[in-house]
Amino acid sequence: MAILILLSGCADLITNTYSYQVNKDLPKLTTINAVPSNTSIAFEWKPVSDMKMDGVCIYRSAPNALTINNQKELKKIATILNPFASHFVDKNLEQNSNYTYTFSTIKGAYESSYGAILDLKTLSAMEEVLFFQGAQKASNMIKLIWRPHSDIRIKSYKIERSLNGAEWRWIDSVEGRMMSEYIDTSIIPSNRYQYRVIAVAFDGTFSKPSPIVSIDSK
Repeated sequence: MAILILLSGCADLITNTYSYQVNKDLPKLTTINAVPSNTSIAFEWKPVSDMKMDGVCIYRSAPNALTINNQKELKKIATILNPFASHFVDKNLEQNSNYTYTFSTIKGAYESSYGAILDLKTLSAMEEVLFFQGAQKASNMIKLIWRPHSDIRIKSYKIERSLNGAEWRWIDSVEGRMMSEYIDTSIIPSNRYQYRVIAVAFDGTFSKPSPIVSIDSK
């Protein structure tokens, strides 16, 4: 079964392709607490104490996975080889997305049946930058200004641009929550430039896109 390489706060986390055989007599994890954030979900569980176990396997669905015959495909994302470990953080998830998780316990070459099934949703993106304006200042220059985001977690802003209705592309980043201007010096006359700003927090979460500024260059 495929394993996705993810970062975790737990030591003894391994990412390999080892497949355990299912032993239905092994104890299952039935009580698991979860705390979602925008792009990660933290888990806590009580280690199984009635048998000496080797650790746990963690399984997850794809984001917003469709249900086929009332079942979702769950893939192993991590193996924690420490019977005393009781925490795991699944990072780099999509914001405002649904995920399904389950855990199994490990002993030797065997793992238990799936334990509790958790249907979880990451938090929505932060609110967008509300005030955003732009103006052409020279034949090759457009200046953009916005109001600094009110959330103190913001560390930078992504500037995205669309040229003549094409797809959005990142063109630059502006560091610092209170820095609120950007000057695009790659303007060519007789084109339509559209811009939007996305605020980025220290933990990698980001806001909804700002209102769009459209400018026909001269």
